[in-house]
Amino acid sequence: MGERLNFATAPDGVRIAWRDDGDPGAPAVLLCSMGTAAMSVWDPIVPALAPRWRLIRHDRRGDGESDPGAPASHSFQGYARDALMVLDAAGGSAAHVTGMAFGARVAAALAMLAPSRVNRLMLFDATGGPPAPEPLRREMSRKAAVLRAEAGRPKAFFDPRWFERRDPAGAGLSRHAFAGLPDWTPGLETIAAPTLVACGDHDPNLEGARRMAREIPGAVFRLMPMTGHASLLDDPGQTAELIREFLDAA
Repeated sequence: MGERLNFATAPDGVRIAWRDDGDPGAPAVLLCSMGTAAMSVWDPIVPALAPRWRLIRHDRRGDGESDPGAPASHSFQGYARDALMVLDAAGGSAAHVTGMAFGARVAAALAMLAPSRVNRLMLFDATGGPPAPEPLRREMSRKAAVLRAEAGRPKAFFDPRWFERRDPAGAGLSRHAFAGLPDWTPGLETIAAPTLVACGDHDPNLEGARRMAREIPGAVFRLMPMTGHASLLDDPGQTAELIREFLDAA
């Protein structure tokens, strides 16, 4: 899957690692990863989607194989510009854009920054407000895992390498993106792309996700049962199915 590693260089000299999977001539889907995760975190759903779409993914600055950059360069607008640079490097004029958790904030920022580059927008585990405390996210995900086990659902595969980074200086830099942010993300009502907002029923972001779906014009909301925060880790099959369903609606 995406064996070739490519790099795009941002104006500040930071090298952003990216790769793509699938037919280069197929419709493009740009994937924005969850906080601290490398692009390999999408591996569980790539086989399900690559036969029909070109999947373009990248390591956000500070994560995976990308350079860390200066702390001040870590903002959601900056991450969105990096993602657009990757799309340019891949030769894409526009793409369907999918964001997971922290990456959903990047995807939303991208949709507001460059609406002509976004065909369809998919926001998983999103909220426009402050992030929930990590202990609460872990506890609710644990409860969702118990429910899945009781229902006989298979345990999702997890690889700790998905959260490794080449340069340890990148650790913790993403927290700078929250500095000075308002209590709620402004401008969601300006998003023009058809939008899916999906969230787990055991995700502390649930009410924030519902509010985002109300504020984004025409957005579709989907509840993911027995799923906590970072649905890609809890239930990759359900995540892939929602993406397929929403893109098929196009």
